[in-house]
Amino acid sequence: MEQPIATPTSVHKSRAVHHDKSLAYGRGLCFAEFARRSNRFGPLLCTRYAETRLGPSVQLVAGNFPETMNILALVSEEDPDTVAVLPIVARLADAGPRMVLRILSDDDDLTPLGTLAPDLDIQALVSEWDLPQFYCFDEDWYLQAQWGPRPGAAEAHVENWLASHPEYETLAEDESPTGQDRYAVLVEELIYEMRVWYNSGLAQRCQEEWLELLRAWQSPDEPPLVEGKSDA
Repeated sequence: MEQPIATPTSVHKSRAVHHDKSLAYGRGLCFAEFARRSNRFGPLLCTRYAETRLGPSVQLVAGNFPETMNILALVSEEDPDTVAVLPIVARLADAGPRMVLRILSDDDDLTPLGTLAPDLDIQALVSEWDLPQFYCFDEDWYLQAQWGPRPGAAEAHVENWLASHPEYETLAEDESPTGQDRYAVLVEELIYEMRVWYNSGLAQRCQEEWLELLRAWQSPDEPPLVEGKSDA
C-alpha cells in the first residue's frame, strides 16, 4: 500500500498566508460601493467616473495587461484629491480584465492593509502621508508598486492654491462648528478647482503616470513607478 506523500509545512503555511491576504483584500469596497457609502461626495464621484475618458494607449495597455494587479486604495473620504483621482484609477481598473480595485478609508479598520503589507507603518502612513495612496499587489500578494496622492504635474497647482488659502490647513484641525463650516466651504472650492484642472489636462497626466507604472511592472529590468510624499 502506497503511503500518502506529505505536503511540506512551508507549503501549508504559504497557502494559509495567501488565503488570509485574499480575505483581507476582499474587505475593501469596490468603487460603486464606496460611492454609495459616501453621503457627501458619492454623486460627484460617480460624475467624475462618467466624465473620465482613458486615452487609447492606456486602454490598450490596460486591456492587454497580462498579469494580475490587485490595487488597494487608502483614501481620506472627503479629501479633494480622493474626488479628483480615485475615479480615474477606478476607470483604469475597469478597463483591465486582470486588474481589481478595492478601497479602504482612513476611518475604516485598517487591519486588512496591515495583513497585506505587514512592513508598512500604518500609524505613520495615516498621520504623515498625503492620501490617497494606491498599493499594487501581484497575484502572490507581493507589493510591487505604490502611487499617490496625485500626479506630479498637479503639485504646483495645489501648492499655489494652498498659498492663496493659508487658512485651509489650520481650519482642517479646527473642531469648532464655525471652523468646520469655513473648512467645508474651502473644501468645496478646492474640489471645484481640481475638477477644472483635471478636465483641462491633469487627468491625462495622471493616466500617463499609471501607463508608465503598468509598463514598468512588465519590465523586469525597470523598477515600478513609486510616487507620493511622506509629508504634507
